[in-house]
Formats: sequence, structure tokens, C-alpha cells
Amino acid sequence: MQAIAEIDPDVARAIFGNPAAIGLGEAFPGATRGVTTASLAAFEAMIEAGAIDPEVTVAMYDIERWNATPPEERQHPAASIRRFAALARSNGYLVVVTPHPNLVAVEGGACAQGPGESVWDAYLRCDITGQAAAVADIVETQAQVLQRDPVEYRRFVAATAKQARAASPDVAFISGLSTSPGYRATPEMLLRAARSVEGIVDGFYLSLARGRFPHVAVEFLRRQAASRA
Repeated sequence: MQAIAEIDPDVARAIFGNPAAIGLGEAFPGATRGVTTASLAAFEAMIEAGAIDPEVTVAMYDIERWNATPPEERQHPAASIRRFAALARSNGYLVVVTPHPNLVAVEGGACAQGPGESVWDAYLRCDITGQAAAVADIVETQAQVLQRDPVEYRRFVAATAKQARAASPDVAFISGLSTSPGYRATPEMLLRAARSVEGIVDGFYLSLARGRFPHVAVEFLRRQAASRA
């Protein structure tokens, strides 16, 4: 948010300066503050140590097939998500869960990709989004790597949205967009992907991917704001 504000403070205020925007870490003035973790064990330790700022009201669990998530958590994502949601909610936090489709490629995973099956189709079959939505207030589908193909992006986002709302009609459903999901995005790419899921999502998780290409995000947000004016 700060990187975007340094380029265009007006668009940052318009998009982020309200409680509907959630900032992870240091939030933009007016936005809701959240904390993110990729490890249930680490989150438990943060709570026990009183290490979370009292102004934080949102807790997000970013569970993926990566070193940041312990092996036992990524092997059993549904159980880990339920435990995270229960712990976060019991401590007064709004619960956000953002499971990555690569969880189906975890060795020894409870629900794994089959022979000849794509990661995307396996993820849908395993209904990880639905299991997350059943216990979360907000659930994200990490579809950002598909964003350069609006047809495929819409297909996957729509399918996961259906699963999320079947599990919990009241869950807020968002999809991922990134300035660098393994390749350099363009504002046009982000705009086409966003428009392809209008009426399906309640919002977006916009990532600058370690701070990469903030100008792309700024131009995308400018065009989004202009299209709604």
C-alpha cells in the first residue's frame, strides 16, 4: 500500500483509505490492519507471546507447499485451516484463509493430484476452497498465475467461488491478482482478469510480489477507479 501511495497518493486514498481494505502488516491510514502467517504453529506462538499489535483485527492463514508452512500442516490443509480459524476467532480476529492450489502437490498430502490431472482440477476435486470457506470469514482463491488468460482465470475463479458459497453462503470471496506471479504482469492483463470475474468475486487480493512493479499496480488501480466513476 505504501509503495502505491508513494507513486499516486490519491489513488491509494481512494482504494485503501477505508475499513473495507485490509493491509497486512502496516496498513494504510483508514484501512483495516491484519496479520498474516503461513504457519499455524507460528501463529500460536505469536498469540501466546502477545506479539500481535492490539490494533490488528484480521488474521490471515497463507497455507502453501513451501518451507514457510510446516510439512504436517500442508499435508493436512483442511484440519490445519479448521484449527487456525478456531484459534483466530477465539482471540477475536476476523478469519481470512488463502490456500494455494499447490497443496495438492504436497508429498503425502491428504488429497493429492492424480496421474494426468492438472493442479487446478485436483484442487477443485479436493474442495480445499470449500473447506476453507466453511470456517473462514473471507477466503481467497490464488488464481493469479492464470491472470494472463482471462478465460481460464474466470473458469477457475468461478468454480472455486461456487464451492466457497456452497459451503458458506455468507463468506466473502476474493481472488488473487499479482504484478509478478512468475512473470511480469501489465495493467491491461490485470484489468482483463479483474473484469472477467465481475459479479463473481467480492474483491481482490492484490500482491506486488516482494515489492515488484508497483507502477503496474498503480496503473491498474487508476483504470479500475476510472471505470467505476
